[in-house]
Amino acid sequence: MRVLLLPVVMLSTISYQLTGWMPLAIPGFVALVLYLLSEWPRLGNIPRTVLVAAVFVLCIFFLRMPAPQQALLEGFGRAAWFATFLAALSYLREAAETSPLVRQCGRVIINQPPTKRYATLSAGSLMIGVLLNMAVLNLLGVMARRANSLVLAGGDSEVRAARTRRMSTAITRGFSTSPLGSPLTMTMAVILSVFPALQWWRFWPLGLGATVLLMLLGIFLDRRDAPRHLVGRIPALTAGPESGHPVLRFLLLVGAVFIAAVLVEQWLQVTLALAILLVAPVAALIWLTMQFRRFGPGRGFLFSLTRLRRRAPAQFSGLRAETAVLCAGALMGTLVAAMLPVHAFADAMAHVGLHGLPVALLVLVLMTALPQLGLNPILVATILLASMAQPAVFGISAELLALSIASGWALAVSCSPVATTVLISSQLIGVSPQTLGWRWNGVYVAVGVLVCALWLSLANYFFL
Repeated sequence: MRVLLLPVVMLSTISYQLTGWMPLAIPGFVALVLYLLSEWPRLGNIPRTVLVAAVFVLCIFFLRMPAPQQALLEGFGRAAWFATFLAALSYLREAAETSPLVRQCGRVIINQPPTKRYATLSAGSLMIGVLLNMAVLNLLGVMARRANSLVLAGGDSEVRAARTRRMSTAITRGFSTSPLGSPLTMTMAVILSVFPALQWWRFWPLGLGATVLLMLLGIFLDRRDAPRHLVGRIPALTAGPESGHPVLRFLLLVGAVFIAAVLVEQWLQVTLALAILLVAPVAALIWLTMQFRRFGPGRGFLFSLTRLRRRAPAQFSGLRAETAVLCAGALMGTLVAAMLPVHAFADAMAHVGLHGLPVALLVLVLMTALPQLGLNPILVATILLASMAQPAVFGISAELLALSIASGWALAVSCSPVATTVLISSQLIGVSPQTLGWRWNGVYVAVGVLVCALWLSLANYFFL
């Protein structure tokens, strides 16, 4: 029965989103709680801690709020929405895990000369991460580790250590820019859940601009910090770089999923995030059917359905940590924001004389800095967004606020020692999260804050 809980959350949440009838959402709330309870024995320390904190905040909320119903429904609704988003995109992840195209892309990205490796790894991590989400860290991380053996480093441990640092920072930084570079991300779902009137097509070009700037910053720092004394000790590639055709095909696949979501958005007159939820499982089924095309369309379709059914227990159970952290953070953020006075943040900004662009810059700094203290980005983002649900009060547009939130989120998850991105990557290469996050990515994030602040200023002046 445990395997049916997340699908119930999905069905319930999507039905509510399409109809607006709240009773349809209640079964999803119950199923989400039961799912987290059933997965509790298999959760790690960090997800358990976040869930316990959410229960603690929930108790305080009931004690302090005389009429908790509306905020409670909003908090659980947001949590169920994020769980649904993860579950829907997990179908694409399942299809990608057995796709020869993804493995071919990985080999193309890894098998590059040192001068091109950072750029291809960073861009590839972003590109593949659009569909695979966190799974891209394992995919490229394992490939990078195999391509960086002591033998392939010519027996030189210093060369191998330098490669490890450069490849791991490229992967983490590239993936971390996905909140800015792709509308198919949880960050976009978080922002749109608070600002449903936000036009994604107005925000997305600004996010892409920030993505390009952070990519260029990463390339510059990688070139600057490259150990030049090791140049003569680096062995030549055993084979030339592979054809880039798989990368182009993968980009076409991602583009097809995105275009299908836009068409559904226009057809049904729903948000882009909801359109993505409707498209993702169908796209995954088509992708899997193509992988079985040697058996013919009919049998390939049946094999795809059978595979999804058999893999469902592992597929949904494997989302337990992400679901626990994201849903607990969303619930806590909503309840904490509801307990604050309605205009508390606006009054605080007015008291210190902040209005307009400086408010957006402060949000950027808070989004980057607070996760370094152990606060999950989803919690920080939800509190800030809910507290600033009327951006005009602060003298900024919804697009500028969304850009500041997404920029800070991208920088935070590339260096916070408690961010899942850093935890997974550091475990793969055998270093501490503090080493990868603060020592290797610290300068990148510090300069990145300045770069994003400049981009926010330019965007506010010219575009918003």
